[in-house]
Amino acid sequence: MRLVSRVWQRASTAVRAVLTGLVILVCGALGWSAITFGSLQLAAALPWAGGPVALLAGSCFLWGYWRYLAGAGPPRSTAELRRRRLRAHPLSGRVWFWALTTGILAVGSFVSLVNLWGWVVRLSPRSVSSITRYSFLTALCILIGAAAEAGIVEEAAFRGYMQESLEKRFRPAVAIAMTSVLFGFAHLANGHQEIAWLFPYTVFGTIVGVLAYTTNSIVPGILLHAAVDAVRFLLAWRARPTIPHPLIWQASPDRTFWLNLVVAGVLGAAAITAQRRLAAVCHKSQ
Repeated sequence: MRLVSRVWQRASTAVRAVLTGLVILVCGALGWSAITFGSLQLAAALPWAGGPVALLAGSCFLWGYWRYLAGAGPPRSTAELRRRRLRAHPLSGRVWFWALTTGILAVGSFVSLVNLWGWVVRLSPRSVSSITRYSFLTALCILIGAAAEAGIVEEAAFRGYMQESLEKRFRPAVAIAMTSVLFGFAHLANGHQEIAWLFPYTVFGTIVGVLAYTTNSIVPGILLHAAVDAVRFLLAWRARPTIPHPLIWQASPDRTFWLNLVVAGVLGAAAITAQRRLAAVCHKSQ
């Protein structure tokens, strides 16, 4: 243990920040999966109750995990450090308004950018085939829980512990860029089909990274992240698969391409304006 401690102390701030964030990510994801699907197996004799029981068990784990990352539990010597690195500070009503306005506009632009990216590379659709064997209620509970887990654990790991530490070593723009790229590559754990999604994941990571830095809180990003994933999961589960269109070098862009280009530009410009207003409001509230 002493050797590990010495190596850890000698590691650079950036290395420690990245490793800490990844450990939090893995522990949170594996812990939630084990408890959620483990409780689902225990409730197999009651199909009608399996989904709610799994959702409740997973929610309890996320609550306890969040409490620990926020400074609760032993060791008390690290409580303040954990609370600071999680960066889950409360916000005023005005900051909340502009943070959500900025986030919603940015996500709207992001969706259009993803549609445009689909003209450049072939994007593999999100697959939730593993839950099709469950009842409607159970599948719904699993997807809601998965969206909440992604929002809480990934934001705590990347925009909390990782980015908060990197901001002290590098300029904010560099810290956000590093975290966003690592956020994108972390999704490769879901399979090689995620390679085409690296750019969209990085863009989304930048959106919530800027929000976290501006507001000094990951809470708005958690809400946006969970909401986006919930919509993605539900659409992948219930929506009919769409017929892929040709790539941009295979056929001329149609009206949807140009519409997405306009929407991405308009909402992106509106998001930048709202972000500037958010920064001003945050500065006044300090």
